Amino acid sequence: MKTRLGCSFEIDFAHTLRGHPKCGKPHGHTSRIIVEVQGDVKKGGSYEENMVIEFDKMKKLCWETIEQLDHRNLNELFDFPTSENITEWIFDNLKDKVPLHSVKFFEGTNKYCEITSD
Repeated sequence: MKTRLGCSFEIDFAHTLRGHPKCGKPHGHTSRIIVEVQGDVKKGGSYEENMVIEFDKMKKLCWETIEQLDHRNLNELFDFPTSENITEWIFDNLKDKVPLHSVKFFEGTNKYCEITSD
């Protein structure tokens, strides 16, 4: 049986999508990012064996990556800072740091992109 845990983060960023009729002008977003990890709980004699990962450790490791996007013009990092490319970048930068299952990236409040390890 696999157990999933999640943490939510919030960032603000600016970007421009060259050639897009609406998003081709510089503009900003507040985004929520949900990172889910997945793993086995061994139910041993220590607290570590009874967790997939400690929440504080997960939040710290994830924020080290996500903070690189916060309050930044994402055109400095991406040729096309679309939700898909941003989500993929987060996923790729976290997959070796935590037992990653998925990254969900909300652009604004009602639009999102999700990448899973499945």
